[in-house]
Amino acid sequence: MPIERKGKFLITEDLGITPSIGIESEHLAQCIKQTKKKKFLGAFGCPAFGFFEQDFNFFYELPFIVQVWFWEIQLTDIEGLYALKDLRYFGVSEKRPAVNFSRFPKLEKLVWHPIKHDSGLAELPELKQLDVWRFKPSDKSYASFHVSDSIEKLELNWCTPLSLDAMPYLPKLTELQIHYCRNLESVNAITKFAPNLKRLVVTRSANLTHYEAINDIEWEHIYINIKGKTIAESRHS
Repeated sequence: MPIERKGKFLITEDLGITPSIGIESEHLAQCIKQTKKKKFLGAFGCPAFGFFEQDFNFFYELPFIVQVWFWEIQLTDIEGLYALKDLRYFGVSEKRPAVNFSRFPKLEKLVWHPIKHDSGLAELPELKQLDVWRFKPSDKSYASFHVSDSIEKLELNWCTPLSLDAMPYLPKLTELQIHYCRNLESVNAITKFAPNLKRLVVTRSANLTHYEAINDIEWEHIYINIKGKTIAESRHS
């Protein structure tokens, strides 16, 4: 995600689905004006790039934005996000109030850092890709993992459940990636919740010991590496 300054403004061309402009607190009004002038459909920000706002109220002036990516921030108010009726790509880190994702029915990709009272993920009919970071339920299961059954690609990072047993049924899921899920012991429920899975990648999940179910699937691509040892690898051309 190279970010460079073009003239007075920070721009990235290859983040997500559309070119994005950096929102800088010191030049907030100018950033808003430039976004309108150049018709940027994406916006990003973090303190390292000059974003120090505690709310998203500036989005009331930019209701046409379809992509947001904000990280390492601390927000007290996210109501301005709900002005983005056509939002398709969402990425906002976890220091924020809870989000009702059902208010973004056009979401296609969601980078989700779960916090208490987040809701509406099961009500996203267009959602195709979900990247999850640090899902840490008290029961160490996916019983409270309520997401849309439209998902085609799911990535789990630093999540704490012990197995995939309580995963919701995901009939359209074709790709699953699991990284740094160090409590994970079993992936044998794969055939039950993801009957059409074709691609699987598992890395940095040292406690994984039960994976016999992978032998029941005809894979397009599979890669499982545990403790530096590759235990399954294949790719069809």
